[in-house]
Amino acid sequence: MPALRIGEGSELAQQPEPFRNEYELQEILAGHPVLLVDRGDSALVTISREFPFEGGFADIFLIDNNGLPVIVEVKLARNGESRREVVGQLCDYLSAMRNLTPDEANARSAGLLEENLQFMADAEGEENPEDRLALMKSNVASYLRAGQIRGIIVLDAAPDDLIREFSYLNEHSDLDLRLLVVERYRLSRNEYFYHSRFLVSGEADPEIKRQRFRLRLIVEKFSKMKAPIFSTHATGKENVRVYREGWPTAVHYEFSDWKDSISIEIQVKHKEYPKVADFLPKLRDHLPTVIPNTQRTELVTDSFGWTRLQLFFGEEIDPYWIAQSMVRLCKTEKDISTLLQEGNG
Repeated sequence: MPALRIGEGSELAQQPEPFRNEYELQEILAGHPVLLVDRGDSALVTISREFPFEGGFADIFLIDNNGLPVIVEVKLARNGESRREVVGQLCDYLSAMRNLTPDEANARSAGLLEENLQFMADAEGEENPEDRLALMKSNVASYLRAGQIRGIIVLDAAPDDLIREFSYLNEHSDLDLRLLVVERYRLSRNEYFYHSRFLVSGEADPEIKRQRFRLRLIVEKFSKMKAPIFSTHATGKENVRVYREGWPTAVHYEFSDWKDSISIEIQVKHKEYPKVADFLPKLRDHLPTVIPNTQRTELVTDSFGWTRLQLFFGEEIDPYWIAQSMVRLCKTEKDISTLLQEGNG
């Protein structure tokens, strides 16, 4: 989880030092939004504090590098009344935010949204920052129209009942809701060490929340078994890609949910990497002895330029076995890596 040292000190206090008030914690977060970033998130840029809505003021308004809006509410655990109200308050702000246009959001931030978007576009180092700025504005507008707005509640300590309530909302909605604890430790008279950790974290990809439980369970088990060089990414409610570090995205593994079965696959753009595509028929003949209990194995080529080697498993097959089978399929990466290194895939 993110950690931040302000100043230089040598010895860390054993117990966190309480914040004097919510404003103090809010100031730290607005000035150092890295504390609000979870693993896999894009960097955040603070737009404004005390962002106005009809029903009140959101503590911090930020956007990420892609233009995703983020609303943050800060509360201290000792403020019991505010703590109980903060979930409803955050949801109210998120629903109000989706009704704004980028121009309205810019006006409410006193022009700071436009100013920061311009700064981000210029910082990209591209030849045409105007195009980057137009894209960022378009992204912000799309996120607002779709109601894709991240909400984060930040506390210095979170009680179990709040964690339970927030976990339920996050799990049973399409909202990206996060619950974060930030602690500070004194290093010296005027120096602190800040540490943040997510108690409830939204999915990096909202598609994961729409997936059938069986697919999610299989992918979760696979994630605990896989080697560190592999990562998973949901591309839809029926599909989760498995990327191998160092490979092009046009060559990857994938889980697919067909409702009556689950398949594990190797997918290749055959025109870009013909050697890998030519390797798949040989692999098809070999895999049944390595990965038994499959319904069937298919090798298909579609009109979009993909060649897929697919192994199907019925609903009666244990999710653990399907996850383990993907681990075995991923062991073919050594042969595929050799083909990729030879050039022209």
